[in-house]
Amino acid sequence: MKKVLSLIRALLFPKRCIYCGEVIGFAPRCRCEMQRRRCRLEGEAALLRGVIPRLAGGVACYRYEDPVRRGIHRLKFGGASQFAACYGEEMAAKLREELPDLRPDAVIPIPSTRKERAERGYDIPHLMAQQIARHLAIPIWDDILIKESETQRQHDLSLKERKSNLIGAFGLCNAERLQGRIVLLCDDVTTSGATLEEAAKVLRAGGAAQVWGVVFARAMPR
Repeated sequence: MKKVLSLIRALLFPKRCIYCGEVIGFAPRCRCEMQRRRCRLEGEAALLRGVIPRLAGGVACYRYEDPVRRGIHRLKFGGASQFAACYGEEMAAKLREELPDLRPDAVIPIPSTRKERAERGYDIPHLMAQQIARHLAIPIWDDILIKESETQRQHDLSLKERKSNLIGAFGLCNAERLQGRIVLLCDDVTTSGATLEEAAKVLRAGGAAQVWGVVFARAMPR
């Protein structure tokens, strides 16, 4: 009976790839699998140490290439909010794999703009941070780092414009909780590193002892 119910469930609610969105069916892998393996970051490439000066370090799961790029675009612009939970779980696993001794006190999501939340109906870094917090058994502090001003979307700007776009964009609430703490910044993608850099600067100035970062994908320098 269990097998019959599983078959019916698979037919009614088929498993879909969290990158291309196509039905996987009964095959163990979809056509994205080999591409995903090729863009997975390993070793030094996966670490953010030294890449973003104000971070103590951090990790990235994948290069910002297809099919990961397609999946993120579906998450950001295609309404596929369910992808965020899967991606957040992978981010937590990557942290345990690459930084097993890291013991952050909390995870802090990069705050989205009001416009982004209104257009999408959800906050991507926050959804990812929820999964990271659950899998690492740490709290999520989503009331500390705030977006004080609406900024242009980073992906619409040149690398040079991205850094100046974020100057003064972040502020702090409840900063007393930061004092002497090790915190983990969470975002979906980093390209120039400007967002993580500016957010880490504000958190360090507010009293955090160390700021680490985790992103799902990283645009690699050519």
